[in-house]
Amino acid sequence: MADDKGKQEDGVNRLFYLQSLYNQQYEALMSELTTMSVAEGALDRNLALLDKKDSLKNSSILVSGEGGTYFEASVKDVKKVMTYVGAGYLVEKDIEGAKEFIKKSIEKSRGAIAKLLDEKQKLETEIMRIQYAIDAMQQGQ
Repeated sequence: MADDKGKQEDGVNRLFYLQSLYNQQYEALMSELTTMSVAEGALDRNLALLDKKDSLKNSSILVSGEGGTYFEASVKDVKKVMTYVGAGYLVEKDIEGAKEFIKKSIEKSRGAIAKLLDEKQKLETEIMRIQYAIDAMQQGQ
């Protein structure tokens, strides 16, 4: 009888450990989802800004410098933009090229987010299954 109780405790402890691992994965996944969503929002805003480029002609804008410093600048015309392509690199592109690049980046981002959401659902299901198993084992004590 005591041996059965010891085995049951070991089983519950293993399930708690497994649940803890899944919870850590879940937290990391949620952090990644947040990061990806913020990045996608920035891409959407950049695409909208490129669509409004004509309204920037002959206007003043603030250009962000380092350390919270901003410079007032005048925009004559917007023909080319520097587009971030990853790994710290910027590439000069014309407006249409930049739009296409950003649209492709948004598509990739949405695909990655969809995969993360699918993985999130799987983890939630597994965490719930483990919790039910823990509850059942504890009620059987």
